[in-house]
Amino acid sequence: MSAPDGLPDAAEFTIREATPADEQPIGEVAYQTGFFGESAARYFPDQRLFADLWVRPYFAGAGRVAFVAERRGQVEGYILGAPDQAVYTRAVLRVVFGVMLPGLLSGRYRRPWPALPYFVRGQVFSSPHGDWNVFPAHLHLNLLAGARGFGLSRPLLEHYLERLNALGVRGVQLSTTLENQVALKVYAKQGFILIASRRSPFWKPWLGHGTVHVVLAKPLASPER
Repeated sequence: MSAPDGLPDAAEFTIREATPADEQPIGEVAYQTGFFGESAARYFPDQRLFADLWVRPYFAGAGRVAFVAERRGQVEGYILGAPDQAVYTRAVLRVVFGVMLPGLLSGRYRRPWPALPYFVRGQVFSSPHGDWNVFPAHLHLNLLAGARGFGLSRPLLEHYLERLNALGVRGVQLSTTLENQVALKVYAKQGFILIASRRSPFWKPWLGHGTVHVVLAKPLASPER
C-alpha cells in the first residue's frame, strides 16, 4: 500500500551494505538516537567522542557486519555489529589507545569531560550479557525518527542475520532495555529469546528512573558448519 500524497513511503528507502564512507553518517545517526531513540547529547555532549567510542571500532578492524537504510542519498538508519566479540574488543582497545586518548590531549574533542559520569556509572552498573562463546556476535539497530514506522527494522535485521549465517557464526546477542518495547517485538518475531535481565539505576540521572536491562539472543549456524 502506498503512502498518501505528500507523505514518505517505505519504497523511498534503499537498504544496502555499509561501506567505509558510511562511518560518519552512521556515527551521526547513532548520536541522534543514542538516548532511547533521542539525542545522546543529554548525557554525552561530545558527538565526535561518542562516534569514536561506539562506531569507529567497527571500521577499525572489528570485522564489522553492517547495513544502512538510505533515502535520497542520506543514511537514516543502520544495523551494525561484529561477528566475534574478542576481535571487536581488540578493535575497541586500538581506538581507545590510538585515537581517543591522544585525542583528549590534542583537543580533538570539545566537551569530553561532561561524559565522565556516564563512564563511571557504566563501571558501577554494568549491563548483563550472554555467553560470548555461545553467542559471539552482537548488533545495534537504530533509525532516525523520520525513518520509523516503515518496517525498516525487519529487513535490516534479516540482512544482518543472513550475513552472520553465511559466515558460520553460531549465535548473536544484543542488549537493550524494557523501555524499547517496539524493538523487543521485532526481535521476538525474528526468533530472539530473553537470556538475561537486570534491574539497574544506570540511566536514572537522565531518564528519571531506573530500567530493566535485558539481553536477547538467537542461535544461528551450527559450530560444525
